[in-house]
Amino acid sequence: MNEKRAVLVYQGGIANVFEVDCFNLANFGRNAKRLMQWDFSSCENFIKGLAHGGYMVCSVYCNQAGNIAESLWFEDLNDAPFSDNFHPVYSGVLTDYNYSTIYPYKKPF
Repeated sequence: MNEKRAVLVYQGGIANVFEVDCFNLANFGRNAKRLMQWDFSSCENFIKGLAHGGYMVCSVYCNQAGNIAESLWFEDLNDAPFSDNFHPVYSGVLTDYNYSTIYPYKKPF
């Protein structure tokens, strides 16, 4: 079964939601397709709906202007501009900020 994955990417004062093939922070194999670009709250609520629908989801940021689908993304949201306004969403993943890796997580049952 091929599990669906989505990423909430904060970008300056806006946010994006991408469907991805994998959770790579670099563009290698990620194949990101933008589903939405809007304000923080709208994107956070949209990705919550995807999580409720069975997607594995995580939150990252990219402090770059323009199209960020192929840019390098970062996990440590505390380093991002406007991070005090973020409400990151995670579902079905474990994160390890020491190694900047997002691991898919499967429930044992």
